[in-house]
Amino acid sequence: MSHLYDVAVVGAGPGGSAAAHYLAQQGRDVLLLDKSDFPRDKTCGDGLTPRALDALRDMSILEEAERAGFRINGLELYAKGVDTMFAEIPKHPVYPDHLLIVPRFKLDDLIRGRAVESGAHFESPVRIGNLQYERDHVLLLAEQDGKAITYKAKVVILAIGANMSLLRDIGLLKRLPRTIVAVRAYYEGMRGLSDRVQTYFDSVPMPGYGWIFPIAADAANVGVGIQEKRSDQRSVSLRSALDTFLQSARLAPLMTDAKRVGPIKSYPLRIDFTSAPTYGERVLLVGETAGLVSPLTGEGIDFSLESGKLAAEFLAGAFEQGDFSQSGLAGYDKILRAHFQSIFRFLGYMRHLYINPFLLGRVVTLCEKVPEIKRIFVNVLMSQQHPTKMLHPRILGRVLLGI
Repeated sequence: MSHLYDVAVVGAGPGGSAAAHYLAQQGRDVLLLDKSDFPRDKTCGDGLTPRALDALRDMSILEEAERAGFRINGLELYAKGVDTMFAEIPKHPVYPDHLLIVPRFKLDDLIRGRAVESGAHFESPVRIGNLQYERDHVLLLAEQDGKAITYKAKVVILAIGANMSLLRDIGLLKRLPRTIVAVRAYYEGMRGLSDRVQTYFDSVPMPGYGWIFPIAADAANVGVGIQEKRSDQRSVSLRSALDTFLQSARLAPLMTDAKRVGPIKSYPLRIDFTSAPTYGERVLLVGETAGLVSPLTGEGIDFSLESGKLAAEFLAGAFEQGDFSQSGLAGYDKILRAHFQSIFRFLGYMRHLYINPFLLGRVVTLCEKVPEIKRIFVNVLMSQQHPTKMLHPRILGRVLLGI
């Protein structure tokens, strides 16, 4: 307990490990903690957008991710009663022109390893029970191998996903956040896979969608994300929603010889960034812990990586000034709001407006008629264009009128 770290990062997922990497590169004494030994699985869709790939490139681990993942060059979108939409990933001046599907078992360990390579000290399995605030540091009250252990740090970054208990205990979660619930499993021996992800809006409850994200030529992450729920409610329909999706007419030919590998897992996704707390007393929140998951697609790895970097950059200034007060850390919230608030607000608008049986078909039909609108739509789905583009009066009018 005698050692005082500059920063303790709790959670070695993408956001936490990215923050640890950038802080260690600044020369900070960084402790990275996780409740699990690595490599470990993480329930997720496993998709990396071009925006996420750009973040990995900035961390100098994109090549390793490319070797570990399955390259995706396009997407197929199925909606009820309309032609299928096929699209390539649009060219972009900054971001790569493809996606990667990388199982989190591989991805998270890769990013964690980069943080350690940069100089962060990693310990696991460590469960944080609470934080105790002292005059000039934070005590992290934890348990490791069944024994109580305490760490000290000048400031703490929490990257603990949708885990609510610690946030409630330290007073940073006053009400239950908005969430999406999802379920996924891995299948091998599938037929008809290609270099495109498949998204289905015609055989799942809406607003929501089913997906097939290939991880190999004959294997995929298959899942369903469905209705918004309060985080204290268990969705009893998740398994039945997945079963219905797997048995749908479109999927039957792909699943004829498929075998499930591993268990079916469900998970909540926080989508409440626009109203979520992002900081507290000597504490910053990154990634899903700050609600940074797209309410439109459920994707959040890109936002986690970016917020981890933003937290590290902000703390560089805080260390320079020696100010870790709650009022001083409020500047981090301003940075996150400037970076993400508008995006998340309009992603929410898009989800409520378009992801319904009546208008989604019109969006797909319009995209097939007008290549430029299709390019904008796909760019928004990939988080590489502001969602206001799809809510422009010209496009919205055509969708509403069906022309």
